[in-house]
Amino acid sequence: MALAAAAIGIVSDQAPRPLAPTPPEGQRVVPFFDGFYENADGTATLSFGYSNLNATEVVEIPLGPNNFIEPKEFDGRQPTTFTPVQGGGPTGARRDRERGVFTVNIPAKYTGDVVWTLRHAGQTHKVPGRTKTGAYGLRWPMAMGSIPPLVGFTAKTMTGRGPVGIESQPMQASAGVPLPITIWTKDDSERDASAEGGVQFKSRGPARPAINIRWYKHSGPGPVKFDPVTSGLTELEGSASTTATFTQAGNYVLRVRVDNFGRPDTSPGNQCCWTNGYARVTVK
Repeated sequence: MALAAAAIGIVSDQAPRPLAPTPPEGQRVVPFFDGFYENADGTATLSFGYSNLNATEVVEIPLGPNNFIEPKEFDGRQPTTFTPVQGGGPTGARRDRERGVFTVNIPAKYTGDVVWTLRHAGQTHKVPGRTKTGAYGLRWPMAMGSIPPLVGFTAKTMTGRGPVGIESQPMQASAGVPLPITIWTKDDSERDASAEGGVQFKSRGPARPAINIRWYKHSGPGPVKFDPVTSGLTELEGSASTTATFTQAGNYVLRVRVDNFGRPDTSPGNQCCWTNGYARVTVK
């Protein structure tokens, strides 16, 4: 798999002082282009993520003049909620940013850029998504055979794979009332036998889950509390549940990331192997 690097254009209203302490809030939020996947029908899928350097501040940037994609036909799938940089987690690996948060599908023979712009804390950041160079090309399986897990919102619809992922049927909820959500997943990677150490395995530490699950608020007017926000499966196939509690009415998109980052050939630092699930919820 080719590694992808982000190209970021920055316009700042104020330059930081080089030796000043970094404040815990008010830091930049930057869009990233993570690379593209070539599809069998000639189309291409662009993968985007972001980095929020604030220590604790969850930044909200609604769709509009401060959060938009050009050309306009590709606008609307990007997140409006940006969680801070996080360390640790089920695999113990530090994440400097969130990769592959959403995708944009472009037509065959499309040659222009798809540009995501974010404005926050007096700064404007732009990143172009493009297929003009193979250096941004992404693919799987990985070296030892890992691929993104299959994911579905029912046991019979485990068809989502990779950053494109899968969407749930529309859901309804009431403010203040926990909404139960369950996802089903299966890691059907055909790995090199030398990579297997049983379903639970050790790598410089305690046994890690075979599959990790983490929930995010992707967009919506108010905060969302997940219980639990993270969980893990010890087997290569199973289900995991959470509850989402909303404080405000409105339309929300929740994202779940299902990964096998504990395997020797995959980690949060590359573009394999996780799958996104998106749940659209109307809260009354």
